[in-house]
Amino acid sequence: MSDEQKTPEVEHYEPKIDRRTALAWVGVVGAATAVGAGVVVYGPKTGGEVVTRGYGTDPKLVKPEKAPWTRIMTRDQLTTAAILADFILPASATAPAASTLGVPDFINEWVSAPYPDQLKDRPLIMNGLNQLSVKVLKAAPAARTAALEAIRTSQDKTVHAFWKRFRRLTIGAYYTTDAGFKDVGFIGNVPRERDPGPSDEVKAHLEDQLKKLGL
Repeated sequence: MSDEQKTPEVEHYEPKIDRRTALAWVGVVGAATAVGAGVVVYGPKTGGEVVTRGYGTDPKLVKPEKAPWTRIMTRDQLTTAAILADFILPASATAPAASTLGVPDFINEWVSAPYPDQLKDRPLIMNGLNQLSVKVLKAAPAARTAALEAIRTSQDKTVHAFWKRFRRLTIGAYYTTDAGFKDVGFIGNVPRERDPGPSDEVKAHLEDQLKKLGL
């Protein structure tokens, strides 16, 4: 993140990724570690009582529309998440802004999921977005930038916790994408046409170490 942040220009966020992709993304970032950890509360109320049931195994990604929970973020919250995500990871000459990759959709899936880590994050993220939305959704560029900077530098424990967690989720999600990999120069397992072997510098270093060992 650069010291000089650009004012995010998002005015209304439209979903960028489908549910299957979002669910898989949550799994990659960390929700899968909570599978089978216990029972959570969700679903309709019956006779004034909340129906509880175990969430079982991972949602079936072949039919992601049947995931046992619904997305809970509002349009204003999604737009606010997009603005904040783009403040954290704005577009650069080599990489797109976080919102263009669907990071707000990931955040929506994260806070909606019924796993322990997500349930813990839900009130922090949702309340933080609600408070920020009042300051940025209809704000002029200068006021929007000031509000975002205030979040970033706040000494308030709750605000700082929100910023820290949202930032971590945003960066964690962004750098699991192809664009994120490219931005940090990671190319993965790419087949090579030839093996040039160790460089002259490596060979010289190895020879030097062998001499020191008397070999």
